[in-house]
Amino acid sequence: MPSITLYASENHRFEAESFATFSTALAGLAREILKAKENNIHISYVTAEIGFGTPIYFEARLRQEIFRTASLMEEFTHQVDLLIKERTGVSARIRCFSFDASNIYGKN
Repeated sequence: MPSITLYASENHRFEAESFATFSTALAGLAREILKAKENNIHISYVTAEIGFGTPIYFEARLRQEIFRTASLMEEFTHQVDLLIKERTGVSARIRCFSFDASNIYGKN
């Protein structure tokens, strides 16, 4: 964790070459701010039919850690907002959800 998904309408999706640079920058934010280990970061892009709301929706699910304070999460969401605006020109809806480790089950 973190597991990050970016949903974008067809008109706002990234071009293939932009995926890599955006992913690198986003993973950098996760490492620097969230202190995520590189091999635990997962980033997915979904082109979606947006029926209502902003054309880009960002969702991060992550393990709750004592050092991931409210102010740190505010900084992360602020930096994600700046990154998305810089790359797309859109103010995305950004949501982060943290889970206690005892509530996370997975393999690999």
